[in-house]
Amino acid sequence: MQKLTSKQIIEAVKRNILLLLIPAILLAGLSFFFTVVKSGTYEANSVLIVTSNNDEPITYNKLILNEKLSNIYGQFLESNDLYEKVASEISPDMKASEIENNLEYTVNPQGGVIAFTYKDSNEARAKDSLTLITEEFRNFAKDYLNMENIEYLQNVLVKKASNTRNLIFTIAAFLVGGLLGLVIIIIKEILSDKINDADDIRELDIEVLADLSKERSGELAKVKRKIDNISLENIIGFTPLKVSKNQLDIANDLANILDAKVIDARSPRENFADFESEMAEKLKNYRNVIFEEKSANDPISINLAKFEDYKILLVGKNSHKNELLGQVDEYKRLGIELLGVIYY
Repeated sequence: MQKLTSKQIIEAVKRNILLLLIPAILLAGLSFFFTVVKSGTYEANSVLIVTSNNDEPITYNKLILNEKLSNIYGQFLESNDLYEKVASEISPDMKASEIENNLEYTVNPQGGVIAFTYKDSNEARAKDSLTLITEEFRNFAKDYLNMENIEYLQNVLVKKASNTRNLIFTIAAFLVGGLLGLVIIIIKEILSDKINDADDIRELDIEVLADLSKERSGELAKVKRKIDNISLENIIGFTPLKVSKNQLDIANDLANILDAKVIDARSPRENFADFESEMAEKLKNYRNVIFEEKSANDPISINLAKFEDYKILLVGKNSHKNELLGQVDEYKRLGIELLGVIYY
């Protein structure tokens, strides 16, 4: 499995910034909608407490009993029947699920306290809804357990809903979405076979003669230096890894600083020997000859290898690593020397 450096991860994020932002914005938007927009702008609060049914002093056994009753009463709040009754009294169009989704409650068995919070976009409806919920809840205790020991510790109060916690959830959702996007980018990068920069080629143990994604003239000067160190007279095959739709004039730019003449070998000739005769003619006036070829797998490029000292492969961004490795192996099999790669 490919290992990624921090630099590669940063570059991958730059290339796939939308993959990072879209999950973050999507999750944050959903969180904001459900916790801030849909939950309502008003908040009704009430607190109920489980008390004794008589005026006898509170004993340890009664506290234990009230604790158990609080747990039982808490189960009433999971009953769909309770919310169906409340919904029908508020409006015929109101659904029980809407009531339940707008309600938050906490049960403190030790204290026998049950706290309610109900959110709604309408102030009066928020108060009415929570009042109905608490009253129906007390009725459930009376009807099912014959207990009338639930009293209001705090009557229903309505205030503007605080969105601080919800906004924190939204920020957290944004961060989680960003983390999810980062994981997707890393997995995509690990599984990707595409060449994104010159370093990807170097990691394949293939020499990069020039990186034309940087300053062009300086990089081509490096190629000239490499060629001059080998010989002052060279016949070079200049071939793209695959057919290039855009002619980048790399061969001509290199020829201008190399005392070389470019022979266009991208199209077939009636007599292949014409290439040899033209090469001999050019060598009378130039120290180097560059055959500008169509592609690495083009028959002309393969046949011209018998005249060439070596080939230089042109590899563009988004070329495939396996394709490059396969071509290098094919050159070795055919006995064709590869000087290196120019990345553009």
